[in-house]
Parts: sequence; C-alpha cells; structure tokens
Amino acid sequence: MRESRRKLLVAITAVAAGALTTRAGFSQMSPQPMPSPNAPRNQNVPGGLDNAGVQQGNRQPGTLNPVSWGAVQKDAEKLYQMAGEFKDQVNQTNLSSTLPVNLLKEAHQIEKLAKQIQDRMKSS
Repeated sequence: MRESRRKLLVAITAVAAGALTTRAGFSQMSPQPMPSPNAPRNQNVPGGLDNAGVQQGNRQPGTLNPVSWGAVQKDAEKLYQMAGEFKDQVNQTNLSSTLPVNLLKEAHQIEKLAKQIQDRMKSS
C-alpha cells in the first residue's frame, strides 16, 4: 500500500510540475508594450527635434511677408511716438503726489503694442 501511495504522490507531483511549467511558458508570452506618444517619429533624430530642418511653406526662415513688414514698421513708429510722449509726461509728473492713473493706462497700451509687434514678427 505504501508503494501505491508513493506512486500516486509522484504522479501528482509530476502533473503539478508539468502544469507549473506550462503556466511559466505562457506567462513569458506577454504583450508588447505600446510606444510612447512622446517618442520621436523619426528614430534618427534626437528627442524633441522631429521637425528640425523641415521648413513650413516655401519661404526662407527669418523672412517676413512685405505686407506684414510694413505693418511692423508702422506699429514701431507708433510705439516710438507713444514712448516719447510717455517719457515727457513722466518728466512733468510731480514726485510728491500720487502716480496718475492715465500714466499707468498709457504704459499698459505701450506694452500691449510692443507685444503685438513681437507676435506679428514671430508669426511671419
């Protein structure tokens, strides 16, 4: 009887070992990871430089549209005039009194115009 129990125990152990072996084989076949959406599309360029050297449109980089350049020149002249008027008003302001609100508004308008010029030059 001992002999039959041993055979039964060996058979159960062999079946369990076979089951564990096949499970280990299945677990090694894991799915491939998905590529990162931030990974470069072209593997030959460093990260973040996917479109490096690729020009948008047929214009040379750094050139402006003539119409846009005329608008930049006009706005720059207006900015220069506003800055000169602002400087004159600041020189005439009494330092012992409070700062006039119209100076703050004009400074904001000058800053806004300068930002528009900058944005126009970047987009062109």
